[in-house]
Amino acid sequence: MKELQTVLKKRFAIEFADKNLLETAFTHTSYANEHRLLKISHNERLEFLGDAVLQLLISEYLYKKYPKKPEGDLSKLRAMIVREESLAGFARDCQFDQFIKLGKGEEKSGGRNRDTILGDAFEAFWVLCF
Repeated sequence: MKELQTVLKKRFAIEFADKNLLETAFTHTSYANEHRLLKISHNERLEFLGDAVLQLLISEYLYKKYPKKPEGDLSKLRAMIVREESLAGFARDCQFDQFIKLGKGEEKSGGRNRDTILGDAFEAFWVLCF
């Protein structure tokens, strides 16, 4: 996680006081399940909250940027931005795929490149920024 912290500080000027929460954001359930005795937290709850935060932020941005667009058009634009493939792309651009903690089986099956896992990690991460 130190490497991730360095990348976040250099690329985005982001530092986190709670390093455990940051680690949780990048921990997939498969990793937590394989290390059950350590009682490691995974990112699903943060992902749930992050989804709502991103929806709200993108909604507000679109509302202000396009003051004359009707609600239906704004909803379509938001859906294009806050969707699994887009979020996974953002995660790849940020190189988050390198830092996700995966279980051995998930790693072997290509989980590091799976859009769902990357999108979920992106949502879990961004909720920590607010």
